[in-house]
Amino acid sequence: MRQLLLFAFALITSLGNAAQVVPSHKATHPLVTAADVPAATPYLAFPALVDLGADVLVSFKRGRSHGGDSGAVLDVLRLDAATGKVKSRQPLAALGDQIMQMGEWVRFPNGDLANYIDAQQKAAPTRTGLRVVRSRDGGATFGAVERVGVVDGVEYGYAFEAISEGQTTWMLAMTFTNLAGGKTVYPPRPVSGSVDVIRSDDNGKFWRFVHNLTKEFGDHPINESSFVRHGDGFIVAARGYDNRQWLVKTDGAFHLQRKLNLTAANTFIKSHIGRPRVFTRDGGWYLLGRNSTDTGPMRLSLFRFDPETFAITKHVLLDNAEGANVTDGYYAAPYWRQREGKTWFNLITYKGLAKRAPDIIRLESDWEEVR
Repeated sequence: MRQLLLFAFALITSLGNAAQVVPSHKATHPLVTAADVPAATPYLAFPALVDLGADVLVSFKRGRSHGGDSGAVLDVLRLDAATGKVKSRQPLAALGDQIMQMGEWVRFPNGDLANYIDAQQKAAPTRTGLRVVRSRDGGATFGAVERVGVVDGVEYGYAFEAISEGQTTWMLAMTFTNLAGGKTVYPPRPVSGSVDVIRSDDNGKFWRFVHNLTKEFGDHPINESSFVRHGDGFIVAARGYDNRQWLVKTDGAFHLQRKLNLTAANTFIKSHIGRPRVFTRDGGWYLLGRNSTDTGPMRLSLFRFDPETFAITKHVLLDNAEGANVTDGYYAAPYWRQREGKTWFNLITYKGLAKRAPDIIRLESDWEEVR
């Protein structure tokens, strides 16, 4: 009964009532554009970052199109964290004619950094199995591309996010029917399988299966997901193939405690949130990602929410409040820096206008205004 009352309260309080903010200060800084890379690979997208303190590492795809572009690679930027300026750019991962489609950073308990890659090929079936590159010197150098391989009978294809605590690292990853152990979960997407939690207690040398989130959450067709620690459990944000966006509370073993369909509960969310990232900062709980607020172009949004009810209490239009023709973009990752007595909210994302190849950009806002 208590869970039903909380659900009803969240639904009532979140329906279109969140304060909507467009930051008065927003600076846009191009980091890499088509003019900066070889003409054969002008498409730049899907950035992910790891904050190292003095530097920020940003991985991104460099290819010819959103997908299906054989030979696409991952590059890595090293940013000066104080200024946000690019210090260096170099290749991170390439694998012949395969497509290095997405990269996600993991910081292991022993200090190693790794980037887990959604390796693909142009021909169907597209997924070829999760790959990884690793640095054992704090991100100064990286080793060769390696195959993660089979985890308790399953080979994963797409890693979303990881949390390291003590000697344990949890990762969210997705199965695919053409890879070992992959099974069709929902007929509308016969290639994609479940989103699972896997775990390593030896800095990623070996992984083991923990829980099937797709099944646990009610067999909703979810894919890109993010999670953050909440008390003894977790809060998970999950994007649905069916144009629904979920927030879910679990216990420490990833068993469902509460869930809410944000798309149904909020008038300013018309579909899923593209590449959602959920995080907490300065006592607040936030969901970041690409949002379709109406039938017009995509926008980049930040939602502050109540972790107990999932009611959204603030909606910040971080980019494209003006409604420009953004046709590709807005997978985004945040970091923060102090300057001139203020905290600045930095986002690394990608953005393409009018079907032109997108750029990798940095957006900067005043955190006190945004939060």
